Amino acid sequence: MFALIARARKDAKALEYINERNYGGFLSVESLGGGRRKEEVLENLNEILEKPYVPILLLGEKERHLMEELLPVLRESGKPFYARILRTKRVRNMRVDELHSNIEEIKARFRLGIEWRKAYLLNPENPFGVEINPDYDIYLATGKGFRKTMRSLLGVELGENSLVLRKKMNQEVYFSGPNRVAEVSKRLGVPTEVLWRCPCVENVPLERLIDANRDYIEAFARASRAFLERFKEHDVIVPWSGGKDSTATLLLASEVFDEVTAIYVRMEHEMPMTDEYVERLAGKLGVNLIRVDVPMPLDKFGMPTHGNRWCTRKKVEALYSVVSEFEKPVLLVGDRDGESARRRLKPPVVERKTNFGTVLEAMPVKFWSGMMVQLFILMRGLELHPLYYEGFYRLGCTVCPSLAEWEVRLLEKMGVEKLPAGY
Repeated sequence: MFALIARARKDAKALEYINERNYGGFLSVESLGGGRRKEEVLENLNEILEKPYVPILLLGEKERHLMEELLPVLRESGKPFYARILRTKRVRNMRVDELHSNIEEIKARFRLGIEWRKAYLLNPENPFGVEINPDYDIYLATGKGFRKTMRSLLGVELGENSLVLRKKMNQEVYFSGPNRVAEVSKRLGVPTEVLWRCPCVENVPLERLIDANRDYIEAFARASRAFLERFKEHDVIVPWSGGKDSTATLLLASEVFDEVTAIYVRMEHEMPMTDEYVERLAGKLGVNLIRVDVPMPLDKFGMPTHGNRWCTRKKVEALYSVVSEFEKPVLLVGDRDGESARRRLKPPVVERKTNFGTVLEAMPVKFWSGMMVQLFILMRGLELHPLYYEGFYRLGCTVCPSLAEWEVRLLEKMGVEKLPAGY
């Protein structure tokens, strides 16, 4: 999570309003106490920097000199940070919606910004020039299978551990080393299309990527663990699909809580290799694993569609039938901003009204990118789900109506027979 920092208490109040309105009060809002010179605010700033949340310093045009004095202090802290001079004289002079837009763009910078130094380094200043948009995501195209599939199905050559910028409408830009090598459209309902390609491949060793980003990701992990500390008095439950986001959430939970329950709602038409992955990783982590098998009677309900996702309803019902047995449950879910605008606009904690009562849902990796999630899992000495190494961005059921033609072709290569029609 983030700490929004302003100079004066009145500016902090403007940020606090946005925090309550848009983020449920789950960001931290800090004031430097109102001083106008470095020596007047340094003690407050150092106290803020000692806390686990990731700092965002927002000052107005009249505070530009103070910003110049504080930037070296922020750099010396060793923490990821971002600092911005707003266009108004003071933070409190900016319209609320414009101030919120600034915060959203800065949040996106932390997960999308990249620096190239023989590896992709996460850096909100973004000297590499990746396009910043709050609804975009980045992830790594890692594994020999991923590269082989891109070559055989699309004729696109990738180096080891290419960077992928995932834009709206499933449009993806691929980077190999410092080079843009392809742009691919994976829109739902239409064939996959290569918009352009460039044969300029460069390999990036995975070990170098992990080492280069370790401190950055550990800083975000500390912030997420501090966020999770709020739920010490709850029964901690992670709905676990085997996907990267719920796996990272499970890892964070296991680092904070003595007892964690993972619920694997196993749909009848689950993705290949998920059962084995979940069982193997649960054993390594030592978490309580509850598996619930859910039949999918396609002969009765027909194939799921966007207008009739009866499968999702059955999955949610199965999950909450287990959750209802806990006295004070909190669900830790792997929702992230980069997945969709709908998820981005949700606060980090929501209350779900169910047939069994109100249940809290908390999102500890909400502000992470796909790349951050991948590297965090690998940093812990674990493997990703095998399908990520074959070209998948997300996991679901093999009959999911949200599968793109690209994913259907991958499943066909694996011999899966039950797939959505229309391609």
